[in-house]
Amino acid sequence: MTDQHPFKRTTDVNKSKEVHYSPYLPPETLGEIFSFFADDDVKSLHSCLLVNKTWCESAAFILWKRPFDISSIMASSELVSVYFLFFSDEKKKSLLTSVPNGLSHLSSDRPALNYLSYLKYVDFKKVYKAVRMWLRTKTLLEPFCSEFKRRQIALTNRIVTELGRIFTAGYARLDRLSLDIRYFEYNPKDDEVDCLSWPCYPGACVSLSDLREFLCGGQFMKNRILLSMAEICKDIEILSIHESAETSPEMLAEFIKAQRRLIKFTLTNWSSEILEILSSLRKQARTLKYMELIRCIFPRNEDYTKLFRGLAECRNLQTLKLEQCQHLSTKLMKPLAEASFEKLQTFIIDTEAVSDPPTTEIKAIIQNSRESLINIGLNVNLSLYADIMETIATFCPNLLNLSVTIERDSEMQQLITLFRSCTNLVELKIPKKWKLFEV
Repeated sequence: MTDQHPFKRTTDVNKSKEVHYSPYLPPETLGEIFSFFADDDVKSLHSCLLVNKTWCESAAFILWKRPFDISSIMASSELVSVYFLFFSDEKKKSLLTSVPNGLSHLSSDRPALNYLSYLKYVDFKKVYKAVRMWLRTKTLLEPFCSEFKRRQIALTNRIVTELGRIFTAGYARLDRLSLDIRYFEYNPKDDEVDCLSWPCYPGACVSLSDLREFLCGGQFMKNRILLSMAEICKDIEILSIHESAETSPEMLAEFIKAQRRLIKFTLTNWSSEILEILSSLRKQARTLKYMELIRCIFPRNEDYTKLFRGLAECRNLQTLKLEQCQHLSTKLMKPLAEASFEKLQTFIIDTEAVSDPPTTEIKAIIQNSRESLINIGLNVNLSLYADIMETIATFCPNLLNLSVTIERDSEMQQLITLFRSCTNLVELKIPKKWKLFEV
């Protein structure tokens, strides 16, 4: 198949019309067709690369928009060889000096296609792992010792830093960025370059300006990253922040306020001040649809009654999850009980026992949903939440999924009553949090 061939002519049976066929499929059409391939169907997309130039460019756009995400760890390591070709001559020379035997065979010419321009999603953790594997394959003949490991880690940090520079040099326009190092060994020393500072590089003002999804997690202070991104990114729709780690709540609040249409916000393991962060959600009251708080510690000071007032103004909320959070009391939950979440479809609460459990408040949230709830998770001690099952049976006729902790026979009878009202129920989960009743 070639890019072009002469127009073909044919006539219908009545020889009254002449039909013209396009000489080739335009790139836009090819891209639409290729988008129906499975995300990890690298084999089929690779075959498309070999047809002709137009097919090659259209398939390359899909293959290279998130290359570290669809490749195995070994295949991802070979991607480093490709991106190495985009390094400056000075950096190439420096790295060749550091690993003379392993890198000497690499070409110094840039590829015919600018793969950087196709990049849409980068995951720091996967890039770091790929570089570590790449270096191991290039230094197999060197004796392993503590000094060798130290040099490899330092060299990995240098390469990852340079990859961050070319990823944010303005060639790429990223949609998604993950700087999540949870459950991952990455602890640079004070005298080493912090690879996580990608958003602070000069070209980030262009490459991150279209960012729609941002994930940042790990035991490190995120102030510098949030400050830089608040100036660059205005259209984040999905935001996930994990681990407070002395991060300034004011910095995170300002970053949230800078967004035009935040849709989904997840905050986990936040142990420092949280009032200003949740208050900043007022700015997103029109667009926020998903809110998830996991293992957050709420304050007990005089301001805690104001904690959820900003969230209570998010009338378009569809998902609300409060999981394994501490100090979820009656007064703290009161603003949510007074809110009207008429579009709420998923409500999950998983909390430890408190002296003043928010029984009335949880019931009010369910009642105020106006029959929109279809997914409910109550991983609490039901003995502290009287008549909660009856409330669900009355106000949630469209319920599809229910997760509830059953501890006593009487609670099982409430569940049977609920079955009669919620006839559309598809799935029931009973977590093994407490000892189950005896049958």
